[in-house]
Amino acid sequence: MQQRSTHFTQNALVFSGHETFILRANWLKKAYDLLLTTPDLFLRDDAFILLGVGKNMANAIRFWGRACGVFERTEHAAAHRATWLGNALLADQGWDPFLVTPAGRWLLHWQIAAHPERAFSWYFTFNLLRRGEFSSTQLGRQIIEHVQSLGLRPPSVATISRDLDCLLRCYLRPQFDQAGAPLEDALHCPLHELELIQRLPEQASYRMLSGTQADLPAALVALAALQQSRRLGRAALAFNDLAYGECSPGRMFRLDEEALLSHLYCLEELTAGQVAYSEHGGIRQLLWREPNRPLLDRDLIALAFTSDRTYA
Repeated sequence: MQQRSTHFTQNALVFSGHETFILRANWLKKAYDLLLTTPDLFLRDDAFILLGVGKNMANAIRFWGRACGVFERTEHAAAHRATWLGNALLADQGWDPFLVTPAGRWLLHWQIAAHPERAFSWYFTFNLLRRGEFSSTQLGRQIIEHVQSLGLRPPSVATISRDLDCLLRCYLRPQFDQAGAPLEDALHCPLHELELIQRLPEQASYRMLSGTQADLPAALVALAALQQSRRLGRAALAFNDLAYGECSPGRMFRLDEEALLSHLYCLEELTAGQVAYSEHGGIRQLLWREPNRPLLDRDLIALAFTSDRTYA
């Protein structure tokens, strides 16, 4: 396998587009249904009317649809259509059209945070953040320094601040006892349920939370490990890679070591032998039989919704 390039161009790093509106559970289904008959939806002056939202919210829905990997531009770039995932997830008889299942919530998190070209602040926060505790200012500074290290021009401090404010509100439930809490945050964001970020009491700081993630489907752990294998260009992944590496299931899903091991032990049976975990001579590793097998990633996502088995 060839290692995936980590080179970024200036236009590949996205820090805006959500208009500071967090993802709402019903937005993607509403837009999906309209795109079936109105592929130019997001170019229409009346898009916000058709969607039943404000003008800026229509732009935000387009951003979230693309960030979640359920919408994409057509070849003509003047219209959008549902991706294979959008159809499988959001159709009336789809896996989870209203995003109410644990599998749906975890999948959306992975779709956003595992793809740096979709929402770079999400990617950095869940893959490259150097400390478990952070303030918005510290996180913004780290992102700017990282972008500069790539030889690219970083966004303005104001742009980063707005982006991180949106990120935090996606994962933190609103505090209605605080003056100025955004009213729209009272509406449900599916990422709230994951509880991956915690406010520190009486501080303007936050903590990334790791644990067992009891409702995380094992098939999504396998998906993250598969994508990590493809990214690194090798079929074998050491346990430390899986627990702490960039784009690893341990980091992406904030799994502690015991929970990660529990998932890894079950993957061979779950995937009918496509992957196996072994411990020999003090070496712990996960080995994929055919990591580039066509549609293997799609099969794993389908399994996350069709299997009743989750491990913690």
